[in-house]
Amino acid sequence: MGLCGSRPVGCVGGRLVPAGKRNRRRRRRSIKRRTSSLKLDSSSVHNRPQSTPTCAGRGSVDAAWFDSTSVLDSEFDDEFYSFRDDEVSTESENGKGSEAVELNNCGLLPNTCLPYLAAGPSVEKKRQINQGAPNLRRKASSKLSFKLKEGHNDPTTFSPRAPLQRPIAGTSVPHCPLEKRMPNCWSPIDPSVFKVRGKNYFRDKKKEFARNCAAYYPIGADVFLSQRKVDHIARFVELPAINPAGDVPSILVVNVQVPLYPATIFQGENDGEGMSVVMYFKLSESYSKELPSSFQEHFTKLINDEVERVRGFPLDSIVPLRERLKIIGRAANVEDLHLSAAERKLMNAYNEKPVLSRPQHEFYLGEKYFEIDLDMHRFSYISRKGFESFIDRLKLCILDFGLTIQGNKAEDLPEHMLCCIRLNEIDYSTYKSLGI
Repeated sequence: MGLCGSRPVGCVGGRLVPAGKRNRRRRRRSIKRRTSSLKLDSSSVHNRPQSTPTCAGRGSVDAAWFDSTSVLDSEFDDEFYSFRDDEVSTESENGKGSEAVELNNCGLLPNTCLPYLAAGPSVEKKRQINQGAPNLRRKASSKLSFKLKEGHNDPTTFSPRAPLQRPIAGTSVPHCPLEKRMPNCWSPIDPSVFKVRGKNYFRDKKKEFARNCAAYYPIGADVFLSQRKVDHIARFVELPAINPAGDVPSILVVNVQVPLYPATIFQGENDGEGMSVVMYFKLSESYSKELPSSFQEHFTKLINDEVERVRGFPLDSIVPLRERLKIIGRAANVEDLHLSAAERKLMNAYNEKPVLSRPQHEFYLGEKYFEIDLDMHRFSYISRKGFESFIDRLKLCILDFGLTIQGNKAEDLPEHMLCCIRLNEIDYSTYKSLGI
């Protein structure tokens, strides 16, 4: 036929070329142009068009990029988990995440991965990327804090210490048998482990073990953290439904308010960060049978906030009977507390020594319960300072706690226990706050 002068499509050098060969030649020319441009300018990696097929393995650029953020994934996985999910979905919707998607694509040939040798960053560049990881963390944390301030997320979903909203009483501290030593739990104990004023105390000043009966027996315990001390805490928990028995409340709630801030000499500030150790007791079924009538009478007057005449010189005085409420605390495992010689001497002198709760107490009478709040925030400086040095050892201590009504007359003796409980190695840092 002769030569093709006009070189129509399909003619090369005056002869026809099949369509398949033409496409392969064009593809080879495009590959050469791309690889040459990659060698000349490494920045073209970020500007190349997207390719649909993904790579089975990552090249050097992929490894360098993921190394720069691996610190965030390993050290701050819990903190940034929700943040990353939100950001990735937002960026992909806005088209900002194209670079991250591009790093997972080949961009050259379908179903083929070629290494980007010339486009990979140098050793110095990798060092700069790794050094910039803290800046990435700071930027990510600032974005997270900004989102929280803006109100886009609920802070309670991020914090494991979300306040408890009207919890069931006694659910935070579990019960364990007395013979098993388990941390962060409570156990019932016999009232006879405490020493109280005996029948002849006013003559021989001797104390003896209490009778093995009490007005109330433990049914649960809670520990709540708070920024300020919580008064009348029974309002914020769900107490068990127990039918009242006579004129005496069926449930006794004891709320010990413990400060967790440093003690100061001047008592101008008696409120702040602390915890509430709350103990719940149920009225004994044999209350009216085992306890003497004098004790029952005094306890009824204490509930009703009645007063009594106290002999004194030069004049008698009228005082509330509630001022006779007495606290007994006893560390049952002194040998496990790792005390120094001076601390051991103080512990032996004051361990199980009764203390009148006045005037650092408050009383609240509900429909089926009677609450006693013992405010350690208002204790003396010496008492608070001593407890402050002991607070870190509380998680090692087996503490027996009890209440009694002090006998001021011979007819009031012997003293009887109002309630008692054992708290086993309470670590207050593991507990939550109470929603108010």
